Amino acid sequence: MLPNLIVPVLNRYDLLRRMLASINFPIRDLLIIDNGGEFYDVLHSEYIDNIRILNIPANLGVGGSWNLGIKSFPNDDRWFFASNDMVFLPGAYESLCEARRDEITLSDMFPHWHTFSLGDEAVSRIGLFDECGFFPAYFEDNDYMRRAEYCDVTVRRINIPTEHDNSSTIRSDARYNAMNDQSFRRNSAYFHDKVARQDYSAGQWSLDVRRLNDWGK
Repeated sequence: MLPNLIVPVLNRYDLLRRMLASINFPIRDLLIIDNGGEFYDVLHSEYIDNIRILNIPANLGVGGSWNLGIKSFPNDDRWFFASNDMVFLPGAYESLCEARRDEITLSDMFPHWHTFSLGDEAVSRIGLFDECGFFPAYFEDNDYMRRAEYCDVTVRRINIPTEHDNSSTIRSDARYNAMNDQSFRRNSAYFHDKVARQDYSAGQWSLDVRRLNDWGK
């Protein structure tokens, strides 16, 4: 049994439903973090003990959603994450169960962070994601990887059988596409600035960055 599965979503609820239909392995807690605030399905599954949907009034972004997932289950020894636009294939959950507490476990299929696990020992050493500077998406994973290397935390890529529709969130909405062009450039500049300053922190929350990079609804 997986202790948890954390799934952020912004739009494309049709793909989320497809992903949920592919779950055929016992999960104690499924947490859907709905950054679009429009997913109100009544969900039932013979494989899932508890299903929780958080309808967020404003987009937390990727890093913020992942952080909220960790904070929501503070006593678990590992946290498991999935993108809404992927599908689990036979054997995927058995592979995820191999994740260790002292490492980051990624899919060996690009993009590697479409499903992954973090162990509590790894998070204790690295800290949470920098949800402040990298908002709403892109470079939060690159930053976490360099911080993991700095903290000597193992990053392991394993075969997790899945299918994935890359960048479906942005491609599905011209507004997101245009706004992402701007926030992507700012996130890139912030990432390279952190590297230059040898900053391995989780950053500091910034209202200005949130407002500047906000994609809206």
